[in-house]
Amino acid sequence: MATIATNQKTSRLDIRLTDEQRKIIERAAALKGSTLTQWTAQHLLDAARADIEQETTLRLESQAFDDFLAALEEPIPDSTAELMTRDPEWA
Repeated sequence: MATIATNQKTSRLDIRLTDEQRKIIERAAALKGSTLTQWTAQHLLDAARADIEQETTLRLESQAFDDFLAALEEPIPDSTAELMTRDPEWA
């Protein structure tokens, strides 16, 4: 017998809303043909992913990126190379 993979939803999230907030969200869900749960979950996930990307991604303008790449190509200064040979004090 073949096993069918399921995406069981076992976690619950409860939020408090004003009546007006709920009506707006319900209307948006209905306009998209989604249930309130589907619409809310999708939009929360989209917002969470956007926030995570914004907080964990470094973006540079073209010139700043070119400058960064050029700096990586420069030789390490002698003082930095010497520091890299030392055992860290916290080890």
